[in-house]
Amino acid sequence: MKSRKAKKNIIKLIDVMIRHADRGPSGFWTDDYEGCGNPKIFPEFEKGLKHGEYICKDHYLCPWNTAVLYGKGHGNINTGCYHSCSIRDAKYLSTEMLAPVLTRFKEQLQSGKYDNAENIEPLLTEDEQSYIRQQKTLERESRERQWQKDQEEKAIKAASLIQKYQGNDDIKALLVRHYGDDILVSGEFGIIDFSPTGKEGIVGGEKLTYDDYIDIQIRSSGKQRTWFKMCYYNIPGEFKGCIEKKTKKHACFKRIYVSGMYPDGDGFEGKEDHVWMDIQGFEDFKVGDGVSFSADVYRYIKTGNGKVLDYSLRNPQEIRQIGAYQLPSDDDLIRQNINEIICETCFFSDHCNKTYCLRNPEELRVLREQAFSIVSTK
Repeated sequence: MKSRKAKKNIIKLIDVMIRHADRGPSGFWTDDYEGCGNPKIFPEFEKGLKHGEYICKDHYLCPWNTAVLYGKGHGNINTGCYHSCSIRDAKYLSTEMLAPVLTRFKEQLQSGKYDNAENIEPLLTEDEQSYIRQQKTLERESRERQWQKDQEEKAIKAASLIQKYQGNDDIKALLVRHYGDDILVSGEFGIIDFSPTGKEGIVGGEKLTYDDYIDIQIRSSGKQRTWFKMCYYNIPGEFKGCIEKKTKKHACFKRIYVSGMYPDGDGFEGKEDHVWMDIQGFEDFKVGDGVSFSADVYRYIKTGNGKVLDYSLRNPQEIRQIGAYQLPSDDDLIRQNINEIICETCFFSDHCNKTYCLRNPEELRVLREQAFSIVSTK
C-alpha cells in the first residue's frame, strides 16, 4: 500500500519536472546546501537551502539513482538517495534531452519495470551516456585551460618573489600555485597564509606589503613558536606555566604547556620554553607559582637576528593558581605522542572505536616502553 501511494506521489512530481525541464533536474530532498532539491522547480526547497532545514518529498524511486540511470552493475538501488546518486551526471543533459529521459522514467515506473531491483536496464540511451561523457571531457578541458591561465597570471604577479627564490624550485612552485589565493597551505614550510588580507593585525607589521608578508612567512619557517602557531590557526585551549621571573612590566614563564583542538575535534598538546608576557593579570603571583589561564594568540614581527613572524600570548583570562604536579613533564608529552603514533598506525584502526583498545595490553605496554626508550635517549 505504501509503495502504491509513493508511486502515485512520484508520478505527480515527475510531471512537474517534465513541465519545467528547462530549469534543470531536481531530486527530492535538501538540507543545508546539501542534497538535490531544485528550488527553481519546487520552491519549497529554497527554505532548506537557506536555513538548513531538512525537506524531503515522499518518493518511491529517484530517476537519478545511479542504478536507474546506468542499469544493473552500477550503483546500488537498495541504498537509495545519497549513497547511489548521479544527479551530477544528469545536470550535463541538455534541456532537449531531460524531458524525454523523465518521460521514459515515468513510463517504466508505471509499467512495473522497477519493481524488480535485481535486473534494471539503463534509463539513459547510449547516445545520452556518450553526451554526458563528452560534456565532462569538455568541462575538464575548460578547467585545465583556466587553471593554466591562472598559473601564468600568478607567475607574472609573483615575478619579484620568484626571482628572489630563483634557486628553490619548491618555493617557486608554491608561489605560482597559490599567489593571491585566499588559502592556508600546509607543507614543507609549515602553514603559509596566502590570503591578501592575512597580514592584518600583525603587531609591527603595519607596513608589510603582500610580497613582504609571504616572504617573511617562508623565511620564518622553523624559527617560530610552533605550538602557539597551532593554536592561532586552530582552537586554543588552556595554557599552563610556572613563573620564572618578574619585572615591573612583564612575567617570564620557564615553560608554557599548550593545549588546543583541531576543527575536527581531535586535541593536541605541546610546550613552548621561555615565554614573556605582559604582567597584567599576574601581579599577585610569585616567582615559582604555577598558573593556568586562557589567552589570545597573536602574531608579531620579532627583530634581532633578521625579521621573523612569530607568535605569542596576550590578554590572559581565567587565571588560577595550580600545583606544579599538574604540569606535564617532558616525558609525559613524549609518551602522549607515542600513544598517538601507535593509535594512528595500528592495524586495528579500521575496527577500533577509539575508546577501547583492541590490542593485547602486555604487547601494547612493551611497544610503548620500547618506543619511549628510543626517543628519550636521542
